[in-house]
Amino acid sequence: MDFNERVIPSISANFLFQEALARYIFAEKLIKKGSRVADIGCGTGYGTSVLAKKGEVVGIDNSREAISFAERHYQDTDFLVADATKLPFKNGEFDIACSFEVIEHLKNPKHFLSEAKRVLKKRGILVLSTPNKAISSIAGSPESPYHEKEYTYEEFKDLLKEFFPNVKILGQTKSKRARNAIIEFLNSQIARETLGSKDKFRLRKLIPKNIKEEIWKYLGDFYGRTSQNKLSFNDFPIGADNVSQSDYFIAICKN
Repeated sequence: MDFNERVIPSISANFLFQEALARYIFAEKLIKKGSRVADIGCGTGYGTSVLAKKGEVVGIDNSREAISFAERHYQDTDFLVADATKLPFKNGEFDIACSFEVIEHLKNPKHFLSEAKRVLKKRGILVLSTPNKAISSIAGSPESPYHEKEYTYEEFKDLLKEFFPNVKILGQTKSKRARNAIIEFLNSQIARETLGSKDKFRLRKLIPKNIKEEIWKYLGDFYGRTSQNKLSFNDFPIGADNVSQSDYFIAICKN
């Protein structure tokens, strides 16, 4: 799996994991006990497992590798390989559907929203997130090579309202502690790359992997990785304040 795009527990940077986890913890609070839930674009399954505390959940992703990881690590729910724009479910099968950081990857977002609406019950809820284009694409186009389209607040709201009569958009931000920790983390990455560039003869390839990882961990801590390791999902709050300037949009759409 490409850890530059997918959040992989114990491999991805902690701040990325906690930021993504916060969305699932938020969504879990919206689930009534015993509900039938779809996690569309579940990735490695860590969030699907959170949702399973409340309901009967199925995790869906188009990556066989991601689903294989999820099945090995989380036995409290079901997983299957499927396309978000062609969901293999009956009409009105779910009480709630979650889809975090998916819609910006799709060439046909309207097909996805149509399918999500179809598989939801009459009073079903879709909870989804996407990065705020005003923050993530300062140059005007997506910086991520994996993203087809990113959205401004108005673009996102208008798109969702084509399919759902009731749309509420919140924003996810970073605490001051998180912002400072991420800056330190990025500086540690630069330091690591600088050290690697000095190894012109690539002698580090001769070092056993486990020892090399310990060396990198020590150097990373020395250069500022420790603070981001202490972050929790609480450092990435979701709320209604200044939504248009938030890092991510979190939408709650009701049928």
